[in-house]
Amino acid sequence: MKKALVAGLIGGLVGAVISALVGYFAPLPPHALANALGNGISGLFSGFFGGFMALVVEGLKARRAS
Repeated sequence: MKKALVAGLIGGLVGAVISALVGYFAPLPPHALANALGNGISGLFSGFFGGFMALVVEGLKARRAS
């Protein structure tokens, strides 16, 4: 569980940085900063959830194999 949380946090931070950079250089709303912040928050949640779920599935596979 601890590995899943750490991997999720790392994935979330990477997703937040990439989303913020994309949002800053290709803004859709009138304010680039608001768009970058929104994309950063979205990337944080999606990256965390993706990393967490990948490790949970990997743990289930390992449990079934043993």
